[in-house]
Amino acid sequence: MYEREARVGQVMVPTDLSGRVDPQDQSLERELIALLSEHGPREGAALSSYQRLIDDVEDEGIRYLMSMILDDERRHHRIIDEMLNTIQSFVWEVDVTPSTPSVRRGSMPEVHARTLELLALEREDAKELRALRRALRSGRAYPVHGLLVEMMEQDTAKHIAILEFIADRTKP
Repeated sequence: MYEREARVGQVMVPTDLSGRVDPQDQSLERELIALLSEHGPREGAALSSYQRLIDDVEDEGIRYLMSMILDDERRHHRIIDEMLNTIQSFVWEVDVTPSTPSVRRGSMPEVHARTLELLALEREDAKELRALRRALRSGRAYPVHGLLVEMMEQDTAKHIAILEFIADRTKP
């Protein structure tokens, strides 16, 4: 029935001998397109709301924190658009850009070794950030700093997840 599989992001999709996906077998892609398409306008509305609040609020600290969220939301909006373009490119068999690149699995010893070094650094950062958060919590003098360190811990966890993903795909 199917001889090959095509890669959509990291999802393997059955294809025929020509490499084309039968439209009847694209239910996952069509569902993803619908979900991502619906998310875009909501994300756009959120971006506008954050920007209006930043423009209207007088408190510099609140503007600072809201700007951090707005930066993340802009990145999320861009990523959602790129994911949508990738899936549409696959389904429509045309190049829709910008899109997310695929990450091939294969032996890349140098990349793997350097990734493991960075992974060790990020894990050390995680320990240091936990200690800093505890020290800040006991002092109670800089409450916003505790929040910022907690956010950095979350970013570090994200960095570790990305590096583990890369390390897994570049094993020699």
